Amino acid sequence: MKTNLQLNIKSAYAIIIAYIVLEILLNILLRIFFGSGASAETRRVIDSVIGIGMVSNIIISILLIFTTIVVFKADTRDIYLEDSKFSLSKFYYFFPLIWFGIGLYALLTSNLSSYNPSTIFLVIVADLSIAINEEILTRGILIVALRKRGTPEWVVYVLSTLTFALLHLVNVLGGGSITQVLIVIFGGTLLYITRRVFNNLFAPILLHAFFDTSIYLQTGIFFTNQSLPDSILDFNLASFLIMVLATLIFLIFGRKLLKNTNAQLTNS
Repeated sequence: MKTNLQLNIKSAYAIIIAYIVLEILLNILLRIFFGSGASAETRRVIDSVIGIGMVSNIIISILLIFTTIVVFKADTRDIYLEDSKFSLSKFYYFFPLIWFGIGLYALLTSNLSSYNPSTIFLVIVADLSIAINEEILTRGILIVALRKRGTPEWVVYVLSTLTFALLHLVNVLGGGSITQVLIVIFGGTLLYITRRVFNNLFAPILLHAFFDTSIYLQTGIFFTNQSLPDSILDFNLASFLIMVLATLIFLIFGRKLLKNTNAQLTNS
């Protein structure tokens, strides 16, 4: 009896919808059983990362990894690794470097002395689980399903990036910052390129987790009901503009990456 299923576009989007529903349900159930935690007056931004949401994200990470390894066993390699390695122009390495650079600046401007080591560890675990979930869904399962259908690579890029954006719009409904959401929307382009540059899904997962960890450590000391300092708001705006500019540069000068997943790309 066949124990693994074939990944296709319908099953991919079914998993994405199930992820959104399960995340909402788990958060509701965990709040019912364990409470909502501190009040808005005493709740810091960091608490929203390492609280109930972290537990639900870890549970979902385990389920998604199981799904990619056991349920879609025939597609596991394609989900985590590119079909072939590319001889890329150094031009393309510029894009993941931008994402890393913004995260590094956020980390260096964070007040790390305000956190104890256990809190920092929990933030890393929480953001790693978020990165695993979002990267497996958008730049893992969805990309492979679209490619198996014969979808042109530029459409694969657009749909995976738009889906990544939609996942983050849920954060706005939960009270998240629209500026942060806009940053990660355009950051989806940089994470897509990261998969292609490093020929695997692990690089964008780690880069994504590093970025999120840095951002939450930078803003985590502030209370959820207070406005962020102008310095952080200016940083958010600058990050957004840099992401937009990087996306435009890619779409103008880096389109060759979108022509064929198996092409040997030696020029930008």
